[in-house]
Amino acid sequence: MSGKKQQTPLQMAAMVSAMGFEIFAFIIIGALAGKYLDGRFGSSHLWLPLCAVAGFLFGLFSCYYTLKSFLKD
Repeated sequence: MSGKKQQTPLQMAAMVSAMGFEIFAFIIIGALAGKYLDGRFGSSHLWLPLCAVAGFLFGLFSCYYTLKSFLKD
């Protein structure tokens, strides 16, 4: 037998929902930061999409590390 512990469907569902929340949270934080920067510097919708995309990318990196740690167990 392999030394890995079998993951239950409930654990997999929890991991997928955690990854979805991570992406969502990073996008929202990025969008709020972008809106703040747009208001601070008086730019018209320059920072909002840039920070939202950056939040999405940070969310993907976070999901990668979450998945990596999940599969490591």
